[in-house]
Amino acid sequence: MRDTFSLRAHHWLILIGALVYGTIYAGMLDVRGIAGWFANRPEVAKAFSDPNFGRGDALILVFSTLFLGPLALLLGLLLLVFVLAVFGGFLLPIMRWFRMPDWFATAAVLGGVVTAMWVYSDLWLPRSLWFMGLLARACKIVISTA
Repeated sequence: MRDTFSLRAHHWLILIGALVYGTIYAGMLDVRGIAGWFANRPEVAKAFSDPNFGRGDALILVFSTLFLGPLALLLGLLLLVFVLAVFGGFLLPIMRWFRMPDWFATAAVLGGVVTAMWVYSDLWLPRSLWFMGLLARACKIVISTA
């Protein structure tokens, strides 16, 4: 009976995608406004403004992000799984000594990774926002001059 109502990973992805599409279609999520905000940030406002090579540079950035972005996300996910496995393995004897379930070691390491990302967000968040702005600006230039 449990198998009938359980959702697999692709079911969750389809459900989340349908919900995001529904919120965009209903106008509750303004994607153009968000992309415009990123594209008009002061640090990227003058990017791709060269009259000869600006559009070409923007096109190269968009396509290289589309092709290399999934690879970078996969490598980041593999790094996260590696960190969870290694440090979870270090914590496993401690968790067993306290008679806690084995999955609690992985959950504790994941909590530590999230905490470390929050503590060091001043190192990676400005660069990520800059790149998102640069990508939004490149998409805006490629789409508007097509």
